Amino acid sequence: MRFENKYVNKFWRFSTSFNLGIPVMVAITLLITWGTIVESYYNDAFAAQQLVYRSWMMYVSMGLLVYNLAAVMIDRWPWKNKHVPFLLVHLGIITLIFGGWVTQKFGLDGNMLININSQSNHVSVGQTDFVVYATMDGDRYTKYYDQEVDFFRKPPTEQKPFQVDLSDKKIIVDQYVKYARISKKLVKSQDESAGASIKFQLQNPNVKQVEVLTQPSKNKSADINLGPLKLYMGHVVAKSGRRALEANEVYFNAIDNEYIQFDLYKIADLKPYKSGKIKIGDVVQTNWMGLELRLLDYVPQAVEDWDVVPVEKSTPLTTSAVRIRFGQKTQWILLNDVIKLFDSNAAYLVSYQNRRIDLGFPVFLKNFEMIMYEGTQRAKSYASHVLVKSPQLVVPLEAEIAMNEPLKFGGYTFYQASYNQDERTGEPTATVLSVNYDPGRWIKYLGSLILSVGIIWLFVQTRKRKTAQL
Repeated sequence: MRFENKYVNKFWRFSTSFNLGIPVMVAITLLITWGTIVESYYNDAFAAQQLVYRSWMMYVSMGLLVYNLAAVMIDRWPWKNKHVPFLLVHLGIITLIFGGWVTQKFGLDGNMLININSQSNHVSVGQTDFVVYATMDGDRYTKYYDQEVDFFRKPPTEQKPFQVDLSDKKIIVDQYVKYARISKKLVKSQDESAGASIKFQLQNPNVKQVEVLTQPSKNKSADINLGPLKLYMGHVVAKSGRRALEANEVYFNAIDNEYIQFDLYKIADLKPYKSGKIKIGDVVQTNWMGLELRLLDYVPQAVEDWDVVPVEKSTPLTTSAVRIRFGQKTQWILLNDVIKLFDSNAAYLVSYQNRRIDLGFPVFLKNFEMIMYEGTQRAKSYASHVLVKSPQLVVPLEAEIAMNEPLKFGGYTFYQASYNQDERTGEPTATVLSVNYDPGRWIKYLGSLILSVGIIWLFVQTRKRKTAQL
């Protein structure tokens, strides 16, 4: 194909030549290599997607490749029979690229967490949202703000913060940590509604355990379950009675800025066998396995905050976090965490969270089975027994999702990915399913078929030519 204008013709020659095709292929190869290195370095596939596979460089490279392939096809016009295998190869590659774009644009790839004997119809995906709920009466919350944010590629800074305007204040996000190692810390609060917090140690010749109990607010209690022993902070037995008669219990209540009231109860007793008050450093002897209880710290008005330590790479123990300022208050909020803020007119629930996609039907987890390697605590295999309750079904679909045995329903594929377990007992508490929806799959299959037919045809055509020459 030729054009009268020499500049247009020159540009078209370049568009259909190896001078464009080869650099584009080299660029794509380098980007794929870079993506592999990024994923390996950060130990995070999401990082590779955000920084490489969904970057403008990849989109431009793929766009130029499609343009080059299409230009080469058009340049052969008018097409003849001998051009058919050549055209099929190029069309197959373009179809494959288009199928990949459809999957990336309209597909779904996320995780579903379901507790045992519970159900869920939401899938968490990699994209993140900043969400604020507001209430004027302290009871009914309504969504006040919901915005997609990409702090991974566009992190907020003190110079260029992310802001949400409220009635008389602003929520200002001024720092983002990609990968953070976190631990809880107590911060003294001037808020009179803040609850008390204690740090204590339980010890005998065989046990040495340190725990923290912090009331969410002055009028709400906190508790911790240590098996046969349960401990509470802020629960008044004289007003509300014992919480668990079937267990040994310890009740702590703040007296003043120095002393804590304690009451020790045996199983089923209605009266404590030991009571008194203690301050930091004091020790109480109990009647349980020779345990002694020592008060290590006490803060009359405290709030919990996160101690956030940035690290270079992702690990199972890291998460992302953002720092927010609200008036004179500064605190961290972790990914998928929720904090409560107050101003003179309203209360707000603030969340930085993975986007949740509604599947349109719930998946109920009946049971979770796990088989361990003999003599170890490592899982050899595990499986989820689920019920799919869809309006399309008269009777719920019962299925088992195991490793290498996915469930396909409604266009979605459910894979057994992982599980959650109780930190103390080691028993599984929830399943984690990987959920995939690939609307471009059939397009990619079609592209693969067209490409295969084109390559075979091209091979046969080349063989015929060589044979004819002999």
